[in-house]
Amino acid sequence: MPFGVYVHYPYCSRLCPYCDFNVAVTPEIPHDAYRDAVLSELAERAGDFAGRPPAVSVYFGGGTPGLWPSTHIGAVLDAITARFGLAAAVEVTVEMNPEDVNHRKLLALRQAGVNRISLGIQSFDDAVLQGLGRLHGAETNRTAIQTVKAAGFEAFSIDLIHGLAGQTLAGALADVSEACALGVPHISTYQLTIEPRTVFGRRSARGERLLVDEDRLAQLFESIRDTLREGGVEPYEVSSAAREGAEGVHNSLYWTGGEYLALGAGAHGFRLQGEGAVRWENERHPGRYMKAALGGQPSDAEHRVVTPMALLEERLFTGLRLDRGLWIDETLRRRFGESVAAQIVGGFLEEVDGRWRLTARGRPIMDRIILSLISASE
Repeated sequence: MPFGVYVHYPYCSRLCPYCDFNVAVTPEIPHDAYRDAVLSELAERAGDFAGRPPAVSVYFGGGTPGLWPSTHIGAVLDAITARFGLAAAVEVTVEMNPEDVNHRKLLALRQAGVNRISLGIQSFDDAVLQGLGRLHGAETNRTAIQTVKAAGFEAFSIDLIHGLAGQTLAGALADVSEACALGVPHISTYQLTIEPRTVFGRRSARGERLLVDEDRLAQLFESIRDTLREGGVEPYEVSSAAREGAEGVHNSLYWTGGEYLALGAGAHGFRLQGEGAVRWENERHPGRYMKAALGGQPSDAEHRVVTPMALLEERLFTGLRLDRGLWIDETLRRRFGESVAAQIVGGFLEEVDGRWRLTARGRPIMDRIILSLISASE
């Protein structure tokens, strides 16, 4: 079973109004203390993953880990390498905002061992970027992509967001077309979601309309996938598309049941245990996280044992996100075979080459289909 490491860096320059991730905005970022806390947590948790094969991915997410000094990222990466080793084709990703990208920083990250950059582009439309509360503009996005390529990063990814009220179908597809034309190897396209704890959530609760209507969202989903294909970037998961050989390694761990060690404030980890598994979330508050980790006792905000039955449901949910679908073993067929057969008759699922996969009709309502499969099989 492949194994990876996720490192969460919670600090940001500002809080985006739609963001529900574990982030913190502070005028003085404790770079050194946070590095030491992550290294201390690694020393305490590494034993839980003893005997695993070398890590296939190390992902620095956030927050904005591009704000962390490259020497600190390198120190954490060196410690992970010493504990577990890295696979020959390891993917080491750092998330960055376009306004923080510069050639010197990118070269320093490459020297530290980073070989993939993930850019929070979101759109190439200044009006959409302003509506999303982003600090950068469309021209900064274009410059950032060119700078990443000039620094020698053959592997990089960008995020695009669609569905903001006022965005037209043509505008959303223009974002995708431009990303393809710029030669981006991996593109993640996300529908804007309104989370209750965010600024957008509070504005929505007051009656402000922030999303385009549901019919438009459904149209956007399929049209975006078609536009990606036309641009040579093939969708392989509900929100992800890549040129040949550029599929994301780290997120594939989530979709295929791989294990991942979580380090940092609010990071989520997953470890197989017997026939089930364990999931945990670290203490979210950076200050409390650092105090606990530096004290040699990393603190969990949540620790949950996943039963074999629940793990099977998770396999169904994540596996059907993939365009190639979910490999069917006898356990899956025994639990879900009858309910899947009904969805095949309805035209929402199909069985091809030993896999269950969503059809074009079923993909836009994936969550509804999967919940129906689980409830019908209980």
